[in-house]
Amino acid sequence: MNTRGNTRKCVVGMSFAALATLGLLGPAWGAEMTQPSGQAAPAKAPSSFALPHHATGQIISVNKPAKMFTLKTADGTTLLLTADEATLPQFSILKKGERVKVTYKNSEGQSIATKISPI
Repeated sequence: MNTRGNTRKCVVGMSFAALATLGLLGPAWGAEMTQPSGQAAPAKAPSSFALPHHATGQIISVNKPAKMFTLKTADGTTLLLTADEATLPQFSILKKGERVKVTYKNSEGQSIATKISPI
């Protein structure tokens, strides 16, 4: 007969436990990883489900601390690309004006370069 009261207590208890868990984990979710040298971390590797794209063009600018570069293709399209961990060796020697072929994937609102080859 008192099942309604027990159910209500159970729901209230579960809700309180969920809120307490979120309250404790919230600051950890908002924490941001920083590099001690003041440089940006390389982009996370894109999902294996992300489709690869290919572009060939000229390097317009290189931002070494942010690990980003701008590529202008022959048709005038400008791409802002971020180097991931695997492309850091090629990224470190990129120069403005150099012609390259880039394979990239779109992931979390960024274009992540997965391969950089000089032409």
